[in-house]
Amino acid sequence: MKKIIGILAVLLCIPMLLAAEEGVEHDNILKVKVGTGYQLDTYLSPLGYSGMIYSLGNEWWQPFRQDTKLGKTGKLNNWKHVGRVDVYLTDYLNKAYTNGFIGVEVAGGWGAFYEWKWINDRLRLHTGPYLEAGLNVREHLSNVNKIVSLDVAVDLMAMGGISWSFYGKKTSYRLNYLIRTNLIGFDYLPEYWESYYEITQGVPGQARCSGHWNHNTVKHELTLDMQFPHSTWRIGAEHEFVNYGTDYLRYTHNQLCIVVGCLWKYRMHANARL
Repeated sequence: MKKIIGILAVLLCIPMLLAAEEGVEHDNILKVKVGTGYQLDTYLSPLGYSGMIYSLGNEWWQPFRQDTKLGKTGKLNNWKHVGRVDVYLTDYLNKAYTNGFIGVEVAGGWGAFYEWKWINDRLRLHTGPYLEAGLNVREHLSNVNKIVSLDVAVDLMAMGGISWSFYGKKTSYRLNYLIRTNLIGFDYLPEYWESYYEITQGVPGQARCSGHWNHNTVKHELTLDMQFPHSTWRIGAEHEFVNYGTDYLRYTHNQLCIVVGCLWKYRMHANARL
């Protein structure tokens, strides 16, 4: 298990390194999440399922490069961008404990935002667009014709956040609240009467334009960053609600996780001698 977690942590950091810009200071956060959730997938079962969630995620925050044309004119001074990758493992049971879902979810995204600063940069507010893609695969433990269900979504989201920094004698702290909600995008669900092997054989499912009229996603988090003399840590909670479908097919999940993470800053110097 430790080897698997280590491999996942390395894989989650690869997009961070690929997106890193030379000479720009980056904030990186590697986090572990554990929580509970509820899931309804009427393609597999008319019953709701609930249980445990385990997750490993990584996110990175950085300003845009200032040596570009826009940077030199000062037009990018308050613009930054953020990237995220999260992997979730779910283990859900129905209310009677007679059947279960085992699931894997992968979500990743990138966004740009404008940041306002007040009170010596201690109070910060940011807002901007965020593009996210997600894949959720579930296995029903005792279903003959419908063993596996999957859904795919790509959303253009609105994101925003506010943070407040305060200081101790040898420590500093930052309280953060972040929220993202979908505006418009694309989603895919299998047809209700399709079996899992028909999906693999190319029988088309339901692909459509999505928005708040047929697809609702809200993700928000409240966290506290704590900087000590030799390390910086994050604790907090993340809540995620997703609800969409058709008149005869409904997918819903509602999950709440406790977050523990480690923060560090770094710069890329590609031409530095070894």
